[in-house]
Amino acid sequence: MVTAVSPSASKHMVTTRSGDADPEAGGWLTTVLRPAGTLDRLARRRLSQAVSHLAASCDMVVIDLTATDVAAPRALAGNLRAPALELARAGRCLLLVGAPPGLVAELDRNAVPVATLAAGSPLLPAPRQPTG
Repeated sequence: MVTAVSPSASKHMVTTRSGDADPEAGGWLTTVLRPAGTLDRLARRRLSQAVSHLAASCDMVVIDLTATDVAAPRALAGNLRAPALELARAGRCLLLVGAPPGLVAELDRNAVPVATLAAGSPLLPAPRQPTG
């Protein structure tokens, strides 16, 4: 299931690895991953492992795919399924920015619970231009 992102609460609850709310913790932790180049088998595995580790401690994991070539959309969707499910169970989110249409179709076909945002979306800040 591919959904859109829309923050609805000003305060977010931090959850433990088991998915239980941690009443002692406050705040929201977002991690952004920006792979570059072709996502071959090794790169997909490394990305999936990184997201799995981050799913244990982050509220949102953002993967910016704008600098990648997703060579095997079905395989990448499969690699992201487990960490996406872990994040979704705990009321958190995996967000893919700039996912190509083939990947979005595979994510939807395989019911991977992620949110996607087009690379040119007006919700994203404009890229910074180098100064000097």
